[in-house]
Amino acid sequence: MSNVQLHDDGLPDVEVREQRWPSPVWLIPLAALLVGFWLLFQMWQQKGPTITVQFASAEGIAEGKTEVRFKAVAVGKVKKLRLHENLQSVIADIELNKEIGGHLGSDARFWVVSPRINRSGVSGLTTLLSGTYIGMDPGTNNEPESYDFIAEERPPVIVPSAKGRRFFLLTDSLGSIDVGSPVFYKQLTVGEVINYEPLPDMNQIRLEIFIRDQGGDKQPYYELVRSNTRFWNASGAEFNVTASGAEFRMESLTSLLIGGIAFDTPKSIAGGDVSAERAEFILYRNYAAAQEKQYSQKLYYVMYFGGSVRGLTVGAPVEFQGIPVGQVENIDMHMDRATLDVRIPVLVSIQPQHFDEKISKQDAETAMHQLVAKGLRARLETGNLLTGNKLIALSMEKEPKAAQITVTQFYSEFPTVGSSLDDLPGMATEIMGSLQETLDGIKKLVNSGKLDKAVDNLNNVLTEAEQAVKAAKKVLETVDRETLPSVTQEVTKTLQKLQGSLVNIDRLTAQNSPTQYQLQEMLEEVTAASRSVRSLTETLQRQPSSLIKGKD
Repeated sequence: MSNVQLHDDGLPDVEVREQRWPSPVWLIPLAALLVGFWLLFQMWQQKGPTITVQFASAEGIAEGKTEVRFKAVAVGKVKKLRLHENLQSVIADIELNKEIGGHLGSDARFWVVSPRINRSGVSGLTTLLSGTYIGMDPGTNNEPESYDFIAEERPPVIVPSAKGRRFFLLTDSLGSIDVGSPVFYKQLTVGEVINYEPLPDMNQIRLEIFIRDQGGDKQPYYELVRSNTRFWNASGAEFNVTASGAEFRMESLTSLLIGGIAFDTPKSIAGGDVSAERAEFILYRNYAAAQEKQYSQKLYYVMYFGGSVRGLTVGAPVEFQGIPVGQVENIDMHMDRATLDVRIPVLVSIQPQHFDEKISKQDAETAMHQLVAKGLRARLETGNLLTGNKLIALSMEKEPKAAQITVTQFYSEFPTVGSSLDDLPGMATEIMGSLQETLDGIKKLVNSGKLDKAVDNLNNVLTEAEQAVKAAKKVLETVDRETLPSVTQEVTKTLQKLQGSLVNIDRLTAQNSPTQYQLQEMLEEVTAASRSVRSLTETLQRQPSSLIKGKD
């Protein structure tokens, strides 16, 4: 306690002391400053890269609110939105956290997740409550060259970073196939279509499919895809009527509604190796086309037919003895301006390996020349009477005119013969001539009077036959009324007498009957007498004189 001295005026004398330490009040702002530095350090430590993503539209995206999610976990947020220089798109500045930034690759993908309804199903329903967000797939490459990305137009079908393999299929048309269409193996769903795009030449479409992994110790589904696996379009249903009966084939109800792809490895072919990632295959139009043998060698010929080619279409088969060996590739029309001659060239492809699987292309061309010299010709025939579709049949003619394959500037010309329909006018003329001769003969027979005599004789014969039938009817009525009753009585009496005789015979032959006993004794006496006669005969043979002199 300090001493206080009083002055004369009665006021106390104050003693002032200097304080060397700061006031404890300053500890509060100092602590706040330390906490701020700590928070800044934490933010700096967790802060990831800032990237730019280009979107077609900013619909549903808001600055400072829209999150970026990976596997339903928030990994970033949209900081700023701005228009592109060309005003055709929107650029979003997105700040990612450090955890996902360390795995960001150059092949990373971004897309807007919102409610969508398409043929493959309904997706993004959770955004009805949580709002639209940006989904992402960090990719596989960990060294991005830049942080500028372009967003996908639609969300991917597969889950990001899902285990499996991607393959490519080449086809001429999509049909009912769309993104999300299932991929079947023996009617089991093992994958889906994730993308499709036309090739640069615009002649074919390349589909990208994803085959999943079952997980665990089970064999992955993608190992079912071999180097010789066949893929076909399983959309809809197939109904074929052949000589062996009708066949109906449908992969599943899902493929009937939204389309699908199926695959299998033909058992007639040796099993190939497991296909690598992003391998390419051909997508056949249906199951039957996938089961056909496919050969690499093709010989192209142009054919000219004299008549109409109505019903012949591109893709129509070229058959030899009913077996497909090629198809029609193109049908065109050319006119010679000088002569005004119009011709219809039909371009066909023939696979010579149908005749011999080991034949080379050069040997195949030589063999085709030899077959034409021997009588091989092309004929236009009707393949289906109901639809009128036609096909080209190759057959060996019996007495063909001399012809050969003519080599031209583009495609060699294959010799043809008229179809069977071309002979119909001649056949009709012959039939009409024969019919006319028959009518003339009938007319001569009618005019000669012989037909009238024959008719009169036939009437007489019919009259006599009618009288004979009446007489026979009367005889049968007499027999039925008079003869049959008396005959029936006589037959009845005879049967009664026969029955009595059978009864007597049964009594005579019954066991232990007197007649049977007497008959047995008589047979024994006859046997003894026959023995005596035999003994006498033997004695006379040895001593003929014993009949006079007596027995010695």
